[in-house]
Amino acid sequence: MKHYFYRISSFLLLIFIGLQLFAQEQTPSANLPVDADSKKIMYREVVEQQGTPEYLYDKAIEWFGYYYRDVQSVYTSQSKENGKIEGAGRMRVYYTDKPTGVKRDGGTILYQIKMELKENKFRYTLTDFNLKTASRFPVEKWLNKSDPAYNPNWDLYLYQIDTTMRRLISSMKDKMKPTVVKKDEW
Repeated sequence: MKHYFYRISSFLLLIFIGLQLFAQEQTPSANLPVDADSKKIMYREVVEQQGTPEYLYDKAIEWFGYYYRDVQSVYTSQSKENGKIEGAGRMRVYYTDKPTGVKRDGGTILYQIKMELKENKFRYTLTDFNLKTASRFPVEKWLNKSDPAYNPNWDLYLYQIDTTMRRLISSMKDKMKPTVVKKDEW
């Protein structure tokens, strides 16, 4: 009976380990928008939003302060008169070390963010994604799976970039909406 128990336990353990390895191998795919002209990853959209350029500028400044921890280090230029805010954002990417299962730092991704504000609309642009190294390393190189230096972690990094940028865009659109003031009627 003991022998039977050990065999079933061993069998279940092997299945569990196999499922764990299979789950780790399945890297989610990213749906990154690539600009046809520049061949760069670029998130860009014109969003219809009620408001004057000045009001939308103030809402954009408010969003920058909400989203970025150290907003002053992000800004590269601000112009309320021209309705434009530009900045340089950064984010971290991670991978899981296969033998130990420990989450490791994959590096810092730098990107450019620009918001342009006009009457009743604004446009955002997120582009120039680079891995922070001694020299520029455009992340678009990670899209090439036939590269001899291809690393499966690249797919994971691209997925993290895509997920983070889509979360950023969603947050931006929410914060750019007019603030609803509730009257205290009693």
